[in-house]
Amino acid sequence: MNMISITLERFIQKEEEGTYFLLPFEVPEEVERMDISYEYVRFATCQRVDGSILQEEINIVDLGLNGPSGTYIGSSGADRSNIYITSDKSSQGFAPQDTKAGEWSIIVGAYKIQEGGLFVTYHITFTKKELRLLKGDTHMHTLGSDGTYSVAGIAQLGHKLGLDYIIITDHNNYAHNFQTVDTEGITVIPGTEWTHYKGHAGIWGVKKPFENAFCVNSLAEVKEKLSEAKGNGAMIVLNHPFCPNCGWKWGIENVEYDAVEIWNGGLPISYNISCMEWWEEQLRKGRKIPVVGGSDFHRHDVASLVGMPSTCVYAMSNTKEDIIEALRQGHSYITMSAKGPDLSVTCGDRILGDIIEAGDEIKIHFWDLHQQDKICLITDTGMEEILCEPGLREIELIRKYDNVKYCRFEVHRILAPGLPPMKILLSNPIYYDK
Repeated sequence: MNMISITLERFIQKEEEGTYFLLPFEVPEEVERMDISYEYVRFATCQRVDGSILQEEINIVDLGLNGPSGTYIGSSGADRSNIYITSDKSSQGFAPQDTKAGEWSIIVGAYKIQEGGLFVTYHITFTKKELRLLKGDTHMHTLGSDGTYSVAGIAQLGHKLGLDYIIITDHNNYAHNFQTVDTEGITVIPGTEWTHYKGHAGIWGVKKPFENAFCVNSLAEVKEKLSEAKGNGAMIVLNHPFCPNCGWKWGIENVEYDAVEIWNGGLPISYNISCMEWWEEQLRKGRKIPVVGGSDFHRHDVASLVGMPSTCVYAMSNTKEDIIEALRQGHSYITMSAKGPDLSVTCGDRILGDIIEAGDEIKIHFWDLHQQDKICLITDTGMEEILCEPGLREIELIRKYDNVKYCRFEVHRILAPGLPPMKILLSNPIYYDK
């Protein structure tokens, strides 16, 4: 991991005993996590006449922390010598805080200081953000609507199945977003599935997307409701728009949205295929529409399994903010499950969802492939197919394209003897600036 460390030293005089003062330091750009430790001579030891050891507390220095513009983060007194800060979780006594660049300050509490004073040394380590692959389920229901798991239960289940994040999307409900869930290794992102008789929309990334009830009765009110959520920072996703029972009947062209759920794990394959065909048509028209997939999990049954499909996203950290932004940009692909197959597409520092120039070289890497998998490289002008030979588990390709609008990627697999190949991976495109 990319880390930067600094050391600060402060001499505290005896005359400063009983006071607080600030020790400023600069946080660099793009920091994901900050660790602070400090050390000083706290105890003096001496040997008694009888041979026993006496330990005397001669110094006590308390630790606190302010963020940018003097924002108070928290304190731990002198009880801990190590703390950490992230946007989602922090050490006990310290509020989770986005580690924004700028001037922060250590609050030094000179509670007890020895005669002659003492030196206190602070070590601060900044863990920089780096692009990483995270796998998640973007469409899940809990006891808060019509699911059978609690938020904590579904988070634990997702973690066991190899997911890095989940988005809880109970129907017309966001009460679950205010529950405290502390499952190590998985990011729980707030969400709501705005549910109407004429269509469902995923609203991601904010705890409270709108002030009043979900109810609307006209297209104008739909636009107003979704606009309010978007104005509050939410990402808007049209869910299963081609489902005949609960598809989007307001007209896809009539509302603003950030992405479309193209692969819903609870629907018959034919409905997802209809959405994929519509999406391909939009891409050929030159539109840039990010797509996602989600299980629509309610309970365990054949048509509802956690992480099937999974949306695999390249994000700068595992925070909800960076995951949502990466999904919004289309830096992602969809797989049948968290077990893969997997994909990386790069052109310098540009990835899936980004725009490149005609003739730029792209590097394509597939892994966790199976024998007889079919790799498809798809542009608006045609498709290249590659059949995986026996023993082939991964493959790296280099391609250059001229006069195309986009290039996207699929993997097809025969899941059982006698069945036709099925899509098990579908990516967002990398686009070309024509």
